[in-house]
Amino acid sequence: MAHRPLSNWVIAVRRDGDGFDRVPGALVNDGDERADARHLARFATGWRRAALPLPGGGSALGLVRSDHPDAADRTAPAEAVVELTGSARPVPVTASGADVLSSIEDHWPPRAFDPPTFAALAAEHEDLRHFLLARLVAEHGAGAEPVAEVFHILPWHRVDALARAVTSLIEDGAGGPQIRLGYVFAPAGSRFTAALEQFDHGLRTGDRAAARTGAGALCARLLLLDPDRLPATTRDRSRELLGVLHLFDPFLRASAQRADVHLAAADDGWDPAELSSVFDLTAGATREVRRVHAALDREPFALRIAVTSTGIVEIDVEAVLPADETERATALYGGILLPLRVTGLRSGSLLLVALALRGGRLTSRVTAPLAERATVRVEQDGPPFGADDLPLCEPSVVAASVRAADGRTPRATWKHLAEGLPVGHPVRVAVEEALR
Repeated sequence: MAHRPLSNWVIAVRRDGDGFDRVPGALVNDGDERADARHLARFATGWRRAALPLPGGGSALGLVRSDHPDAADRTAPAEAVVELTGSARPVPVTASGADVLSSIEDHWPPRAFDPPTFAALAAEHEDLRHFLLARLVAEHGAGAEPVAEVFHILPWHRVDALARAVTSLIEDGAGGPQIRLGYVFAPAGSRFTAALEQFDHGLRTGDRAAARTGAGALCARLLLLDPDRLPATTRDRSRELLGVLHLFDPFLRASAQRADVHLAAADDGWDPAELSSVFDLTAGATREVRRVHAALDREPFALRIAVTSTGIVEIDVEAVLPADETERATALYGGILLPLRVTGLRSGSLLLVALALRGGRLTSRVTAPLAERATVRVEQDGPPFGADDLPLCEPSVVAASVRAADGRTPRATWKHLAEGLPVGHPVRVAVEEALR
């Protein structure tokens, strides 16, 4: 089988004494940096994997035209390319590592690595491991997904160290030296390591808004991850961090608990509140509006839900926290939007509940019309948003949420949040139009 680039960037090289050096005037991807070398037609056939020696020492991940003489013949004018990292540096590889890759590519795509192959790959440079897994994820066929354990070749010890450091920063403010993760772990899915880095950066620099955003994204992205793609030690370190997350942000307690249970590969036991909008209208029934009730506790948020005989869902939300903690956490967000997934609505299913602080209590209320004979299910749909997140919200969802806001205080809260956006911003426009 023809071998193709693992990286999306390559550059032409030629022999230079004992090694290969860049062809004078050569450009990344022949001048089209936006192209993906993995999909360039020139690599469809006729190339073989090789470790290309560099003039300064070491070897780079490369490809050589297979119809040229072997690379060992130093007189051969082989056409060759070197693969590059995101910073345009050659991807390091050992000769034995290139041989292992060649064998893998001969039977592409693999679903698993045998122990010798796993050990050999785990010893290679992290950029090589990243690019191998990224292409494997992109090119697996239906029903032929790689097994979760192949992702264990990534340098997870760095994630373990950063998770421990962030846990320490939360508990006692001492996190040790800064640890950078970069893009290496992206193939594992959900980009939770980027959220972890942002959380760490915010804590270290005192940027609490960045830390809050990173912490919320960490909870959300861990839920999207196949936990088996993480080694046991990384799952343990991540769960330890989730266990103290509420000390930084009490509004994330439920989100952190749910992510923790997910990493433990257990059933979270969290069922949405469920009610029917169908009432038994017997002959003797009164004409008064009747209600069925349900409660949903997602600490610290307590939801009281009612469905009326007139086809309306009413949801009252309160954050149950001590007054001083409520004020501190509210200041962290600059305005709290709790996302709720509500099935059975006449239109849409996502509502953002804008909570307001009144008399030391953080509360809000939303009401919305239901589809006919609907079964209503209500669940918290991820971590709460802050004012900084509002510009990224979908305007149509924001408009529906503003229309659902029941009462002067919730509507005034939306008006205040919108006024923090530039005039003409789509989300501000959506709020203003919905308030008319």
